[in-house]
Amino acid sequence: MMSEDSWNKQGQRALAGIAPLSQLVGEWTGVGLCHDVAVNGQMSVTPLLDGSWIQAQEHLVDGAGAVVHTDLCLYRFDGEQDTIVALQLFEHGSQMSCTVEVLADGFRWITGPGAPQLRFVCTGECFSYSVTLPQEDAPVVQMTYKRA
Repeated sequence: MMSEDSWNKQGQRALAGIAPLSQLVGEWTGVGLCHDVAVNGQMSVTPLLDGSWIQAQEHLVDGAGAVVHTDLCLYRFDGEQDTIVALQLFEHGSQMSCTVEVLADGFRWITGPGAPQLRFVCTGECFSYSVTLPQEDAPVVQMTYKRA
């Protein structure tokens, strides 16, 4: 059983580890392209539990208001691996789990050579991300968000 001191240190480490993503907490509106369709996006990023988890929920809709894509992503700091981990849940009962690499200007998901590559660039009051599929040269999703 973990001592109270160890438990508290684990909590402090988890909060410090997830801190690079806490700049995204808030409500966001965005525009971009999703598989060549112009879309508007809404993203809500909230801390969960004691703040050591971050939830990001995104909805993309086309010009007619039809939902093009929606997903839910949970981020947490994994103290055993000393890294941030993302668990993405999306349509058709699908999920993906990956390590997150923090970069000077944002972060990227480390998904492996056969999986989509995600890259987030954060610049103050806005951020953008792109998704590139294996064997594709150009991103299939490109979104730019600003605070709502």
